[in-house]
Amino acid sequence: MERSYINQVVRFFLRLVLILFLVLIIDRGVGMILSHYYFHQHRGEESKITFIIDSTVADVVIFGSSRADHHYVPEIFENRLHYSCFNAGADGNYLLYSYALFNTIVKRYSPKLIIFDIRPYELGNIASEYDRLSILLPYYQKYPEIRHVIELRGPFEKFKHISYIYSYNSLIFQILKGNLGSGKSEGPELKGYTPLNKTMVPEKIGTWDICDIPVDNNKVNLVKDIISTCKKKNIELIFVHSPIWITMQKSNCHNILADICSENGIRYIDMSNDSTFINRPDYFEDISHLNDKGARIFSNMLSDKISHPY
Repeated sequence: MERSYINQVVRFFLRLVLILFLVLIIDRGVGMILSHYYFHQHRGEESKITFIIDSTVADVVIFGSSRADHHYVPEIFENRLHYSCFNAGADGNYLLYSYALFNTIVKRYSPKLIIFDIRPYELGNIASEYDRLSILLPYYQKYPEIRHVIELRGPFEKFKHISYIYSYNSLIFQILKGNLGSGKSEGPELKGYTPLNKTMVPEKIGTWDICDIPVDNNKVNLVKDIISTCKKKNIELIFVHSPIWITMQKSNCHNILADICSENGIRYIDMSNDSTFINRPDYFEDISHLNDKGARIFSNMLSDKISHPY
């Protein structure tokens, strides 16, 4: 009776091990197929990310959120600075995302100039910005230099990546879309810039008080690491606050960033409420974003400031 019970237990565990082994094999197989097609996308947001991580060797690289994506026209910087330029801005992704891409780029080569488009609350503790790092999950296995950033999403993040399929959850539609159809991604063709062509309805310029957002120490440390890395690699670094249709109340987050730049001899150019853009709704698509007309004026003005710092 006892021997029979032991045999049943042994058979149970052998079956369990076999099932786990089969699950592991299936997970790896499906994960490898998804990975193959993910990294062979030729259009869409994901193809731009892959191009930035793997391929760009531009002299000037611009990081930031949608305001970077829509405000910086690479061809203007190329014509004015005589350097190649790529816009690595991304809608809905902020400093954490930019820092991860920054790490992959500086591992491959050293650009001559890196520009970070920032917001006055860039160093604020905003939980949703950690969640948005999910867009980088497919790069976790292949690029060790960004793992520590992705792992900021939560204490169990590294364990979730035991599964190869996990990185591609909710991406099946995007992978299919990115592999179907003809034509290449607009990212490399337009050098990352996405023009906006609408004009906002004129409205009174409001005031935005964001002083109650707490500072995120993770972000403070990331900024310091960006500065340290650029200094070690002899890369010129500039932080820029591009124009916005709001009068910004300077927050603690803004002051800390400005102080860090000042202490380290890093240029911080604040054009958030530049007089050229005040009361010019024809330069904006909405209160946060310049349209293509405004972006070209801003890009010319900023390139002049970069060329003539004094």
